[in-house]
Amino acid sequence: MDVSADKDALVNEIGRLIAEDHRTNARPWQAYALIVAYDGNMRRFNGFAYDGDGGYAAATPTPEPLGDALDALREATRIHGKAPWNACVVRLVRDTRRLTLEFEYEDPERWDITPQTLDAVAERARPA
Repeated sequence: MDVSADKDALVNEIGRLIAEDHRTNARPWQAYALIVAYDGNMRRFNGFAYDGDGGYAAATPTPEPLGDALDALREATRIHGKAPWNACVVRLVRDTRRLTLEFEYEDPERWDITPQTLDAVAERARPA
């Protein structure tokens, strides 16, 4: 079994699920970021839709089946003998169909959203 092909298929499926989700598409967006954070077996989603004028709005997709695909990717990208990543930022750019993922192993708290950190985290997650 080609593990890299499985990872690629999971990444593509995650992108498709986000792009087709009714919550994600509740308003038009040029770019999109989903932050997925794990705390033990608990999974937390926070999504942002970015418009062409630089603004953003909360747009968190339906948790399932996206959560199952992310759980599978977390296991598929696990390095033998090490803990899996604690957070992942999935970034999409609509015009170019560019999809990137950033895995956070060391400092998942940098993606925690509170009223005080909301704007900074949304800006950090913004696709380039």
